[in-house]
Amino acid sequence: VAWKCSLKTPEYPAGREIVLIGNDCTYQSGSFGVSEDDVFAAASKYARETGLPRLYISCNAGARIGLVESLKSEIQAEFVDPADPTSGLKYLYLSREQYDSLPEGSVIAEPLVEENGEERMVLSDIIGDVHGIGVENLRGSGMIAGETSRAYEETLTLSYVT
Repeated sequence: VAWKCSLKTPEYPAGREIVLIGNDCTYQSGSFGVSEDDVFAAASKYARETGLPRLYISCNAGARIGLVESLKSEIQAEFVDPADPTSGLKYLYLSREQYDSLPEGSVIAEPLVEENGEERMVLSDIIGDVHGIGVENLRGSGMIAGETSRAYEETLTLSYVT
């Protein structure tokens, strides 16, 4: 989130404008996704271009890395010892029916036929079909770091971490 604010103080009774940037910690722990990265960069660039002080209050969980929500309830686990989950994970899988119902290319899996004849699709990759929950968010971390570095050089910049 970002605001252009006017702060009135005894030194500036008419008000002094600043750009205030923060994370909304009530939404996904304040993590940065693609849209949050873009808002941060635009607000910071605006502060630099207008010469306004830039104040960033950080309360976040870093880059957002998620999982395809629709898969959470579908993924099953096979343990080394099925009676003892603490024995370790052998693999994650979907049934053939679950796998076939997904959009093509959203999950990469290899078939494995179990002794009882049940065909399981052993997961190797989850690609997903929603933009903004994967490694694309790490791009923004670099963008924000570069933008912050430029802001420190070009305008009064304060960052507070809570």
